[in-house]
Amino acid sequence: MDCHVSGEDQKKLYRKALLAGISVAALLSVSAHAQDDESNEELEEIVVVGSQIKGARVSGTLPVSVMSSDDIDNTGAASGDELFRAIPQAGFVAFNDNNVGAGVNAARGDVNSINLRGLGTGNTLGLLNGRRMVLHPGFQTENLVPVVTVNSNTIPTLGVGRVEVLRDGAGAIYGADAVGGVVNTVLRHDFEGITAQVRYGASDGTSRDELTASFQAGFNFNEGATHLALFGSYQTRSGVPASERPYSASSDRRPLVEGTAFEGDSEFRNTSSSSPWGRFRLETRIDSLGDDDFHIQPSSLSGCIHDLGNGLCIDNGGSVDESLRFDFDAERYLNPDLDRLNSFAMLTHEFENGVEYYAELGFYKSKTQRPQTYGLTLSASRYRLPADAYWNPFGPTTLADGTPNPNRLPGLTDVPEEGLEMTVYGYRPTDLGPRLGTVRGESYRLLSGLRGQWKDWDWDTAVVYSEAKSRDLTKNRISSTLLQQEISKTTSDAFNPFLGPTGGNSQASLDAIAIDVRRNNSTSLFLADFKVSNPAIYSLPAGDVGVALGVEARRESFEDDRDERLDGTITFTDAVTGDFKTESDVVGSSPTPDTSGSRWVKSAFVEFAVPLVSPEMDVPLMQSLDLQIAGRYEDFDYSGTTAKPKIALSWVPTDGLLFRGSWSKGFRAPNLVQLFDTGIRRQNTRDDYVQCQAQIEKGIISDFGDCSGDGIESVRSGARSLENENSTQFGAGIVIQPEVFPGLTITADYWSLKQNNLIGILGDQNQIALDLVLRQSGGSNPNVIRRAPDADQQDLFAGTSLAAVGEIIEVRDAYLNLDSRKVEGLDLAIIQDIETNDMGNFTIKLNAARLLTFEQSAGETSQSLIDNSPVNITGFGDLMEQNGRPKWRMSLSMNWKKDNYGAGLFARYVGAFDDTSARISVNGEDVYWRVEDWTTVNANVHYTFEKGALEDTQLRLGVNNLFDKQPPLADENFGFFGSMHNPIGRFFYIDLKKTF
Repeated sequence: MDCHVSGEDQKKLYRKALLAGISVAALLSVSAHAQDDESNEELEEIVVVGSQIKGARVSGTLPVSVMSSDDIDNTGAASGDELFRAIPQAGFVAFNDNNVGAGVNAARGDVNSINLRGLGTGNTLGLLNGRRMVLHPGFQTENLVPVVTVNSNTIPTLGVGRVEVLRDGAGAIYGADAVGGVVNTVLRHDFEGITAQVRYGASDGTSRDELTASFQAGFNFNEGATHLALFGSYQTRSGVPASERPYSASSDRRPLVEGTAFEGDSEFRNTSSSSPWGRFRLETRIDSLGDDDFHIQPSSLSGCIHDLGNGLCIDNGGSVDESLRFDFDAERYLNPDLDRLNSFAMLTHEFENGVEYYAELGFYKSKTQRPQTYGLTLSASRYRLPADAYWNPFGPTTLADGTPNPNRLPGLTDVPEEGLEMTVYGYRPTDLGPRLGTVRGESYRLLSGLRGQWKDWDWDTAVVYSEAKSRDLTKNRISSTLLQQEISKTTSDAFNPFLGPTGGNSQASLDAIAIDVRRNNSTSLFLADFKVSNPAIYSLPAGDVGVALGVEARRESFEDDRDERLDGTITFTDAVTGDFKTESDVVGSSPTPDTSGSRWVKSAFVEFAVPLVSPEMDVPLMQSLDLQIAGRYEDFDYSGTTAKPKIALSWVPTDGLLFRGSWSKGFRAPNLVQLFDTGIRRQNTRDDYVQCQAQIEKGIISDFGDCSGDGIESVRSGARSLENENSTQFGAGIVIQPEVFPGLTITADYWSLKQNNLIGILGDQNQIALDLVLRQSGGSNPNVIRRAPDADQQDLFAGTSLAAVGEIIEVRDAYLNLDSRKVEGLDLAIIQDIETNDMGNFTIKLNAARLLTFEQSAGETSQSLIDNSPVNITGFGDLMEQNGRPKWRMSLSMNWKKDNYGAGLFARYVGAFDDTSARISVNGEDVYWRVEDWTTVNANVHYTFEKGALEDTQLRLGVNNLFDKQPPLADENFGFFGSMHNPIGRFFYIDLKKTF
């Protein structure tokens, strides 16, 4: 799939594809709640997440929300990304198709993460039909720590019967990762007949359009003893250039903040000084240049010192004019082109003895493709241009064959006849063209199980094996070794870095430096379990006690196989001197070693459902009182054993009123990347506070704000000694169903969560700050590796309070169990069902999530640094309303049906928050850019035909983002907060569904 497909070619492609059905996303409906006996019987059939006891009446005890197929249709969503953004209780979506900033180190492609409560990726457990899903093979970092997730885009959307969301800690029921809650997707295993669905949609004002074709089929065999369900969908979607939206058309967004306190602030100038107007440094200063640094620029600009011809000249200094800075978004795409295939089969067969065999087979395949920004040279990887290099304008007077050098600038009386060597840095060779990234994803899932009854016990056992793979390939990358080799040639076929953006290098020269860079990742999951349950193991005066017990063993594995030019196999070695420079041979990318690992997890659980009071006992103000008690033991390779309890209680004092509460312990085990990462090296510009302190004491600079950053290599590594992150959850809620207002349900739930032992890194800049703190008391930080001080550094530190130190070689920053966190919030919901004889049926659902507290507390090491460091240490304290943590998130759904007609409206609200990457000082106080609140409205109408060729055919017309609301401006990639908002704009779609 080519990202540069013309509009006519797109039309041809789409005419060849089947029209598409709606991709599933969802409206989160409100909490499951206590109802009368008839309604409770219905809930027993539906709600399974949160309890392992088959038939247990715990629906009122647990804050479980269910998205039905009608809810899904009403949102008009077309991807898994939109599905989970529609849930007010969900936090920022870090894995999404707007990820471009981290390049090959991000989880790119068709991937979407789940993050209930905004606790961070990896704190929500994803289930498919009640059992774990394999993790997406890619990983990326949050707060510099690698995180992993399941990929919701692998689920066959048309086959979804419901999505269950447990908004409570569930470590005692399901084990690791269920800290923020559980999302369980249940497929329609009992469907009969055939349904085909097609959908086409297009975005107003952009080139984005998408087509999807889906089907589901269900068949009975063997006189009803065997049932086969099949689901499948194929979607194709076009990418959108960033230039098609005003907020993303340019990386310089200062015009968009005019009239605000940030007007003219450079925080919104996200262009780069590393541009095709190359920057160079001579080995010595020359008088005619007045400097040793120089750059290329157009002759039309002031400051030209030497004319290069072709409208180009040389100006001194290492900084290019602002007008020459590189604009990232000129060539980037907001979203990639996408092709996605989902398929799933479910088989059940009931034997004559009542035992049922069941099996699942799922397959997913995707391909995304998008242009990315041009390659660049990192400031820490500078390239040596020899004095006799052919295109060196300060080269020798004669070439190697004795002929006059046509490229030496005239009148260089202060340059020796043999020429001057120089280094190349901050150069972006755009004549090679933009990089093109293609990511192919694939996964499959196999499940085979048996279930049945023995006396009063229900039993269930199954084996699951699932694998996921991703193949990330980027074309038009540049080899450092080859670039060094080509610019060093002494013949006219050398690569010329002095041409500016117009280029002019031959195709042979470009081909000589171009390479493909790959990243291949895979994950696997093997799981075997056995569980039994009995809803009436023992009788109490209030009713029967239910119990569930089970055991589970699973093996998880992952492999991250990097390109041989990134993993240290092919290193960057100076082609002229033979000196080793870095383990990465890819221009603009830090080295990353291959990593792999696996572990076994063994667990056992027990759960009781205990009725304490029933209506028949006639206890005043206590129609019913029900208790859930659960516990789970897990044994992890490397991170040890843990046991976590849970208690939940529901009290019905009178008709239409229920109170509920829960307390539980939870945990998140270190993921495999955090355990097995052998050492990721990253180049960053950091301040050496020790050197800066000496400069302050000598009066060279006034404060740490004047520190001049240096290129420093950080080494982040995993540790198999990491411990589990632990959590304590508490929740209390109320459900009201007033008899005077039939069909009305109101719920309110308070929740709080405390986490400790959070896995993180101190950060290379904080490690350097700690080095200063320790050196001020006579010690040092062993994680900051330095060279011996040279004579200049000895002179700098002479007469100061510090012993002399050399420059930093590297900072070692291992993952550690560091800090703690406290989060609190409210979940509010109102449902109103209205049934009329003449006007049809109405359903109104309001769902809101209010964040009350989000506080990060420093651990011992971090607190010591905060208490003693002379520089500000961030990331602690009150983090609410910062970086994707708004106070309010809400959704409103309105649905109407009458006879063959129907209509729906879905509104979504995301509150305002601060973007801390843009900051100014007002009266000595830091003020951050405020990302405004955002409201979008989706609407649809539908009609089902009863007669003729279209009998049993439903036609749906819809508009998402009806009022074409732009995402609010932020100082982020593409000008908006991609983990909270989307750039789709007003989107029209037509959907046709036929049942046979």
